[in-house]
Amino acid sequence: MFANLLALAIWKGWLGGGAYPGEPERLSNQLNPERMRLVAVRPVPAPVAAASVPPVAPAVPELPSPPVAPAPVVENPAPPGCVAFGGVSAAQLAEINARIASAGPGFKLTESRSGAASSWWVHVPPLGSKEAAERKAAEIRKLGVDDLFIVQDPGPAQFAISLGLYRNETQANRLLESLREKGVRSAQVAGRGAAALRVELRGPSDSLATLASDLSERLRGANRLECSP
Repeated sequence: MFANLLALAIWKGWLGGGAYPGEPERLSNQLNPERMRLVAVRPVPAPVAAASVPPVAPAVPELPSPPVAPAPVVENPAPPGCVAFGGVSAAQLAEINARIASAGPGFKLTESRSGAASSWWVHVPPLGSKEAAERKAAEIRKLGVDDLFIVQDPGPAQFAISLGLYRNETQANRLLESLREKGVRSAQVAGRGAAALRVELRGPSDSLATLASDLSERLRGANRLECSP
């Protein structure tokens, strides 16, 4: 009880020093209370995020353009040429055909006859060797043609395949048509005997000159003539 009375006396200021200051007393003890202002607290704005900047693609170095290939040089083809042989026999005609076949494409043969031939020969031109002639003969036999033989005698017609000899050109051409219907595409008809045969060869002039020079040495008795390309 005594302690409570002592606390009350101190609080009331009965023991000196004044009473416990309240709100009015604290306000009167402040310096310049008339200058005090109440200010509303404004919220601090949130920091604005920086605008996103799209990433810049790295610069691609410019590659050098590939070198331009030079235009191919086109060689000028040789001009066409023509050479003729007169007085050619049937065997020599077969040799000419064989030489043209081995020379490659680009050559054209034209033949004409004057006078009357004593016979007409249906045959396959010489094939260059006995082995090649035998292989060709076997192919023809498989097509149903058995009436044939290989020429063995030395000369321009050696290793040709004879398919028939006729006095009439019409009969020879009929046999030729029959052979082609069976699939024998290499057969041909040539006149034999007294007929004068003229052969004209056309092709590139540079290659034709070499071929004609070779034939001039082989075609004995034939005359080399000029013709228009």
